[in-house]
Amino acid sequence: TSRASLSRPLVPARGVHSTRTLLKESPEHELDWEEFFQLRKQRRLWERVGALPCAMLGLSGGAALFATLPVDPQQMFMGLDPMLLFGGSSLFCGALGFAIGPSVGRKCYRIMSTQTAKMLDHKEAEFFKHIKANRSDPSLSSASNPLPDFYGEKISSLHSYRKWLRKQREHERKGTFSLGSKRK
Repeated sequence: TSRASLSRPLVPARGVHSTRTLLKESPEHELDWEEFFQLRKQRRLWERVGALPCAMLGLSGGAALFATLPVDPQQMFMGLDPMLLFGGSSLFCGALGFAIGPSVGRKCYRIMSTQTAKMLDHKEAEFFKHIKANRSDPSLSSASNPLPDFYGEKISSLHSYRKWLRKQREHERKGTFSLGSKRK
């Protein structure tokens, strides 16, 4: 990649304040990177917390549904005991609730903090432009040189962003070096 894509790094603003006071002071406040990562962590917490009640709701709903169905213990269904099948189906309903839960948690976060969510979405689009511009070429991957965090999902601070950048450059250097040795 060119050096021009690195000319606008993620640098925090001086004098970082509490996000709540800054957001209340001006409705058109532009998030700095520290606030962005803090709000992103908060949104992920909402998503994780949303998974638990949805899983419990799915499990209890599945158990209630399958407990009311008539069961003939003498009759097998596809070679399985009906109680085993109903128990597995109840667990599947719980797993489905757990899978849907982060979407419910994100929606609750958006409802509870509409203005913040809009600013977070805008800043996240800018963040993913940085990720797209600075990530290593996936064609340089191999078994000995796996691609590190392609979408930047593990980035949670400016420190981890810089670490991600170093890993991307290292991956690119190793991939280019190994390609150069094979061509000779």
